[in-house]
Amino acid sequence: MNKLRPFFHLKSSRHVLVMLALITSLSVAAPVLSIATALTFMPKLPGQLYWGVISLSAIIPLLIAPPIALGGLSILRLLTITIDRLDNYVRYDALTGVLSRVYLLGQMREILAKGGSFLMIDADHFKSINDTYGHDVGDEALKCLSEVLKTFAPNHALVGRLGGEEFGVFLPEMTSLEAGRVADNLCAAMRRSGEVIAGHRISLTISIGVAQHRPDSTLEQTLKLADEALYHAKRTGRDRYHVATASAALQAAKTGSIHGGQDRRSRHPATQLAQVGMSARSIPHATSRLNA
Repeated sequence: MNKLRPFFHLKSSRHVLVMLALITSLSVAAPVLSIATALTFMPKLPGQLYWGVISLSAIIPLLIAPPIALGGLSILRLLTITIDRLDNYVRYDALTGVLSRVYLLGQMREILAKGGSFLMIDADHFKSINDTYGHDVGDEALKCLSEVLKTFAPNHALVGRLGGEEFGVFLPEMTSLEAGRVADNLCAAMRRSGEVIAGHRISLTISIGVAQHRPDSTLEQTLKLADEALYHAKRTGRDRYHVATASAALQAAKTGSIHGGQDRRSRHPATQLAQVGMSARSIPHATSRLNA
């Protein structure tokens, strides 16, 4: 069934015309062959009457099938285009083109059992960019950041925007050591690419928190762990990454939170999102984490 699905995925007028020709051919061929087969077992008909019956069986579906098929195929094409647009709206962030947070977290839940590491990424001093240069330049900075993530993250990585200036990258089946190397590369790439944005010397950098998912942990606990590691990277100077320690991971698995059960959800809405069923409401980040 999945192999046939692309065949009926009508996105162009050319595809509609091809399908129309196919449906019309089948509509004509079916009655002609049926009647011709039946007439072979009947008493011999005069030649003119035989071809008259055959012609009638071909003309009737030829007049009826094309307009009906064209109407149905046109409606199917419109539905296909609409569904694709809605699917893209759900899957991708409109500004940056990376995965939306809802789709990113949903995909992570599906493959989390295989293990991997999560990178929580935040643009440094992003509020000052908006305040100094305006939100249009801030949007260009976010696009630049997302391009760096898409270009320099491994091909199999899941890259998404969690909200505001915060992004997430899930690296399937990667250890924290391997993920640390990826994070280091991303920081270096952002340092180079973020020097000048939209004609302004901005020198945009990022901070990254790295957390390896443990088999006995939940998605929420892994997100919290990466969030805590990100906060540590921010606190110690920014433009760097920090890998969550094994002891912190063990504590998170035991208590469901970081630092002896202290609930940090109020500071980080993205983890709260995972816990409440991935709400589609926007997440404000302008004043989070030491003014980013």
